[in-house]
Amino acid sequence: MVSEVDPSRCPVCGESNACGMLQGKSKCWCMSVEIPQAALDRIPEAAKNVACICSRCAAAQLEAKSG
Repeated sequence: MVSEVDPSRCPVCGESNACGMLQGKSKCWCMSVEIPQAALDRIPEAAKNVACICSRCAAAQLEAKSG
C-alpha cells in the first residue's frame, strides 16, 4: 500500500507543519532558519521537496545537537 504525502503535515511526526506556502504566503518559516542535517535526514525520500518538516521536529534535532 502506497500512502500519499500530505504537504500540510510534517513527514516525520505527522503533525501540522504550518507551511507558509500552503497558507498562501510567499515564504515558509523553514526558509528563514537553518534546519539541522540530522532533522532533514529523518524525512522519508517520498516526502522530500513535498512536505516541510515541522518546527518542533527541527528544533528537537537542534537541541539534541547542542545538548
